[in-house]
Amino acid sequence: MTHSLTAHGMAQNQALYIGTDEDILEAVRVSIASKYSLEAVSEIPHVWPEDVSLALLEFDGDIELALERINSVLTLGKGVPLYVLLKRKNVDFIIEANHQGVQGFIECPGEVLHILSILHMQDRRRQGKNGNVSSFFSLKGGVGCTALATNMASHLTELTDGRTVLVDLNMPLGDTSLYLNMENQRLYSLTDFVYNLNRFDENLIYKSLSRHESGLYVLSLPSEVSELDNLNGELIKTIIHSLRRYYDHVVIDCASDLSDLTLSCLDESDNIVLVAEPSLSSFRAVNTAIKLTQTLGYLKESLKLVLNRSASQQDEMLEEVAKDMDVDTVVRVSNDYRGFNDSLKEGCLLKDYQPDSMANFQLQSLANLLHNGAPLAEADIQAEGVVRSKQNRWWKGLGQSLFKRATERENRSRLNEKHWCRKWAYENVYIKLSNIDSCKMSWPRKSRWKKFERTGCKRTRT
Repeated sequence: MTHSLTAHGMAQNQALYIGTDEDILEAVRVSIASKYSLEAVSEIPHVWPEDVSLALLEFDGDIELALERINSVLTLGKGVPLYVLLKRKNVDFIIEANHQGVQGFIECPGEVLHILSILHMQDRRRQGKNGNVSSFFSLKGGVGCTALATNMASHLTELTDGRTVLVDLNMPLGDTSLYLNMENQRLYSLTDFVYNLNRFDENLIYKSLSRHESGLYVLSLPSEVSELDNLNGELIKTIIHSLRRYYDHVVIDCASDLSDLTLSCLDESDNIVLVAEPSLSSFRAVNTAIKLTQTLGYLKESLKLVLNRSASQQDEMLEEVAKDMDVDTVVRVSNDYRGFNDSLKEGCLLKDYQPDSMANFQLQSLANLLHNGAPLAEADIQAEGVVRSKQNRWWKGLGQSLFKRATERENRSRLNEKHWCRKWAYENVYIKLSNIDSCKMSWPRKSRWKKFERTGCKRTRT
């Protein structure tokens, strides 16, 4: 069976917290719960615990004590990465601790909830890598690649403090600007980026690229289709290399083909997100893509299968097909076609239009999985609350819908009765229409015709 985005069943690493601040300890425990189990101590243990893969040390201003503890941890831990939680900033301490071998510093309380993102980026920099690249891809169109890419990128923007860029490579006519309600703006395009490729620095690139109101940077397709002729696979790789130097996460909306441009995107991707919907034709396309990635030698760990528009009750045969896919990570996004469509009509993202929807929480958890390597620990609890709130809204909406239908039926009935009375009077009594309109009375039903006879309206006989 495929599974939801949860932390259950995932092997967790052991982290050691050294300090006495209960508030920071609890915040750290919650923020790393999806990937680490946390053990807290107030002093450095004489015997270092086994299987510890991360050490976190409080710094409250006592430089001598902190440096002594850092030396002890690095000696006993033998290569365990050490991060210091800065309750107070001290430049001299940071310089000295960095010289001793501290991997990084986390400001309290501002950065505590983003510890996993900080750890992940530090690991990538030690390996000589920069930002993550996630490509959304499907050989079958119409499965929701662009909708997922744009909405998930907005969640990544929050995780990276605005250092996320969405690249539209769904040639020839991408829709990311439509989903972001930016079609009427002059957007910085891929060809603009190529022309200035050798001039970019950290200031220029952030000032040049278009930016959505959510903080997401956007690199769109050129408005003139003829400009796409100048793009090739090597140029796309150069663009991605340049972007990942300045951004913590690069999200690419790929075309539904196997062109040189698409394959170049997949070559540079840390995460290849294969999007499917619960249908045999879509699963067939995904299976073809999986075999292609195996032929090209892509890492199996980089593949993520997203079952979009997933319902709680699926066909058993489709469940078996999804289970047999050669992918380790299978993620579901609930069927919220109406929510996505209405948010598109309103010109906003799903997180702004329906922040409490199940699909929004699943996209948020997917963003955490792609950026930090683990889904949100509280996703199940939040999702359960979403189900209840959605049910409440459903009953409320049902009542409004029934009232609206009843009102429409009543109005139609009144119109029909009035039309019938006019027609009956015109054919049988031959009252002039001008006289009927001048009569100050309603025409609800046939039985009240006698009352009309007593009004004294002028009649015309044959």
